[in-house]
Amino acid sequence: MSLASALVSDALHSTWRINVSGQIYGPYSGHQIKAFANEGRIAPHSIVQAGDGPWITAIDDPVLGQLFVQKPAVKPAPAQPQTLGARAAAEGAQTEPASANFVVIADLRSRGSGPFEAAISKLGESYRLNPLVWLLHTDRTAGTIRNELIQHMGHSDHLVIVDATRGKTAWFNLGPEADAKIRKVWKRPADKGNS
Repeated sequence: MSLASALVSDALHSTWRINVSGQIYGPYSGHQIKAFANEGRIAPHSIVQAGDGPWITAIDDPVLGQLFVQKPAVKPAPAQPQTLGARAAAEGAQTEPASANFVVIADLRSRGSGPFEAAISKLGESYRLNPLVWLLHTDRTAGTIRNELIQHMGHSDHLVIVDATRGKTAWFNLGPEADAKIRKVWKRPADKGNS
């Protein structure tokens, strides 16, 4: 571990709060926020506060900003000759689909659904299945969709996004108990051996 990585790891023991549309969440440890970033639940433009410091974007925080820095791509070793079928199978196993199908469940209590529905339609092809459920096909991730849609939601609104293609989820404003239960129930295929 490099000195810089060790310093960031030690600094993650501090705490931060997150401001989402005026609603304050936390405090969370840097390790929790790192997990949120890995899940796409916090983005570089998310508003955070370290201790009693000023509210700033996560990318501008000296510690959290490191969570969003892209690591340089490692040049792959030269590939060994493969048959066309073996190469296609290997490439298909390593890449996720460019677009995906989503189920968006939104309980909009504080505002009308017009701006929210307009935001969904800008993300891709969508269909409102019933007053609470939309189907969406887009090239975005569940976390990105959540970050776009929460800008059109109020403090008492709730949101769950299910990536039906990749098996991932994102949610907003459900509270810590629901957060813990979702994490316990919704496991990615790679998580099965760790449960």
